[in-house]
Amino acid sequence: MNLPEAEVLLVIALVALYLQDSALLLHFDEVLVEGDGRGWRVSTGTGLELRGRFLSIPNPLLPMRTRLPASWLHAGGAEPDTPRELARHARMLWPLRLGCTLTGVVLLGVMPWLLLGSRDPLQLLAALASAWLLIIAMLVYLAMRRATLQMSRRQLAGLAAEALLCPPHAINLYRRLCAMRGFRGDPIAFAASQLPDHERQRLRTSIDARLDLFTLADHAVGHRGAALASARTRVAGLLR
Repeated sequence: MNLPEAEVLLVIALVALYLQDSALLLHFDEVLVEGDGRGWRVSTGTGLELRGRFLSIPNPLLPMRTRLPASWLHAGGAEPDTPRELARHARMLWPLRLGCTLTGVVLLGVMPWLLLGSRDPLQLLAALASAWLLIIAMLVYLAMRRATLQMSRRQLAGLAAEALLCPPHAINLYRRLCAMRGFRGDPIAFAASQLPDHERQRLRTSIDARLDLFTLADHAVGHRGAALASARTRVAGLLR
């Protein structure tokens, strides 16, 4: 029995919209500070280059994982993040992380199963309604935490409109907040204190490769070239 074409295309669209929204294009000087159950890691993403940016796709099954972008060339002057501070931030947003996970289960698990299985209209409507209720609950929670998160009304309205109009994007609400917040401080110093030797060497090799690539560009000359040379020395000293 052949599957109806419209249902198959809708399932593909749900997954594609989610993956497209979760992907990041990193600048050559950006890394990702990511948390998991075993601690924190710092990575440069993948080596796939797209128009001078580097593609990074997170684990699609873990929308609750903390993932903060940071620049090792322009490290911020704010009070640097510590593992304890990052863990506190993640705990504060546990209802949002849970909501993203449940929304993903409904939209990428239950909905495809119904579309490709029973195709019962009432069941499909109930699944979609439950996804919207989860999204609304997450947005209410964000509104309550807006001052703590230092989020403007305009930013909240933008997130709300996108999540409600395109539910697969709501699965990435926690990732979107992480991207808006970013990592505070020097990610290389953080990596030096948190990563084991082999991961520090891997990170240093990746950053050196990015520097080699960027210095080949015509605009990486003069004072910019001096800044890159200084950055290379600092990275080598911290990640030795």
